[in-house]
Amino acid sequence: MSTQIPTQQPPVSETVEDKPDTKPIPRETILILDFGSQYSELIARRIRETEVYSEVLSYRTSASALEKLKPKGIILSGGPNSVYDAGAPECDPGIWQLGIPVFGVCYGMQLMVQQLGGKVAPAERAEYGKAALYIDDPTDLLTNVEDGSIMWMSHADSVLKMPEGFELLAHTENTPCAAIADHEKKLYGVQFHPEVVHSECGLALIRNFVYHICECQPTWTTARFVEEAIGEIRDRVSDRRVLLALSGGVDSSTLAFLLHKAIGDRLTCMFIDQGFMRKYEPERLVKLFQEQFHIPVEYINARDRFLAQMKGVTDPEEKRKRIGHEFIRVFEEESRRLGPFDFLAQGTLYPDVIESADTSIPSQPGERVAVKIKSHHNVGGLPEDLRFKLIEPLRKLFKDEVRKVGRSIGLPEEIVRRHPFPGPGLAIRILGEVTVERLNILRDADHILRQEIRQRGMYHDFWQAFAVLLPIRSVGVMGDRRTYAYPIVLRFISSEDGMTADWSRVPYDMLETISNRIVNEVRGVNRVVYDVTSKPPGTIEWE
Repeated sequence: MSTQIPTQQPPVSETVEDKPDTKPIPRETILILDFGSQYSELIARRIRETEVYSEVLSYRTSASALEKLKPKGIILSGGPNSVYDAGAPECDPGIWQLGIPVFGVCYGMQLMVQQLGGKVAPAERAEYGKAALYIDDPTDLLTNVEDGSIMWMSHADSVLKMPEGFELLAHTENTPCAAIADHEKKLYGVQFHPEVVHSECGLALIRNFVYHICECQPTWTTARFVEEAIGEIRDRVSDRRVLLALSGGVDSSTLAFLLHKAIGDRLTCMFIDQGFMRKYEPERLVKLFQEQFHIPVEYINARDRFLAQMKGVTDPEEKRKRIGHEFIRVFEEESRRLGPFDFLAQGTLYPDVIESADTSIPSQPGERVAVKIKSHHNVGGLPEDLRFKLIEPLRKLFKDEVRKVGRSIGLPEEIVRRHPFPGPGLAIRILGEVTVERLNILRDADHILRQEIRQRGMYHDFWQAFAVLLPIRSVGVMGDRRTYAYPIVLRFISSEDGMTADWSRVPYDMLETISNRIVNEVRGVNRVVYDVTSKPPGTIEWE
């Protein structure tokens, strides 16, 4: 993942007109209204797997605003509330009169029932985890969904009475109304989560809603995105120049290739070596782009500057903000030397924007409801005097969609399938203060880990695999002598999109080899441990 720069910049000059980096939603679109579910983005991702565009909006989005967007369908997400609680989030009741198919998931189904005259109450038995779905009506929403297939439940409330005009589609052992529908008005609801991988026929159900009920066409394709993105870049940039922060990750590399195709030598790629990269990566990156891809890269060695910013800093949010601020300063200084530039390009992705959401309740339609997990490296720590306009062609894409785009425009597999790497780099894989000693220790330990999984042909078996250094020391014995050294944490992650993740069950002999090598080859380490935490409740990174 590329190291990014915060946003919201004043213009370079008052004489330069700029077109915003936005566009109307595609005609074939499914909109998701978010009621605070941890799975709202996953619903969007599943819709896009059908090659239909999807986008997440706030539950506060008005019916009139939705009507103007002309979606082919609307999905109401799950959420942590009970619909009968005072102050529970509600959608605009006008949604039911739009004539647009609506699909409620869990809380979304319960809200549909309550607003249309049915009744929701606490269930006799809460239902969490796997449950067999028994189908009463195999048409429309449940076409090709196998009777008795496993679906993922997560609810303590239940529908006691369906609204007038609704019919029962399916039930489980503990949930009488597990799926319901008003076929005439094209209103559907399920009590389970079809978007999660644990729901065996979940994608089939989603495809039924997208293709058969909403009558969408599969127009959200890689080829179409590339064509439209290149056209939009050319239209917005015109004859002006763009500066790109290059990290070597799939996001910034894909963006570099895309921009280069669109505007050629009006793009300048700048790699700022902040000193927090993995072993040998800065040298390899510059050589690869200049010699193999023939895209010039300006290399800036700013290691001392960034390390000075980390002195005495232990708070992870402060680390991110200081790194972001320093990047901006270096960019401004170097852009004066190489410029002038009008635009700063960023490889911002859809999850970046989501994870940087504010905790405040939205006051405008279209804003998200989300809990702030952390300030993301590309949209947090904003200074007021940043002197670039921003261009973010990838901001509507998920990570796997970026990989598809990268492949389609000629990016080599070694970059396309590179493990995600945080913008602040090793600075947030060292808990506590970042020092030269700790950086060198972590680089060497991480290098050993990556060597071993590559030699075993297992690199692509993981979403991410990396090492973390803890700011504590423990007692050990090496060569009959007492040691007092750092522990290294190994983190192996399995995931589809990084929104949720599980720890990987790796072979013990590989862990043993990695542990032995780190303890024996990396001075300052005498203990190696393995992280067995999923996301949620943890995050993939430690900071």
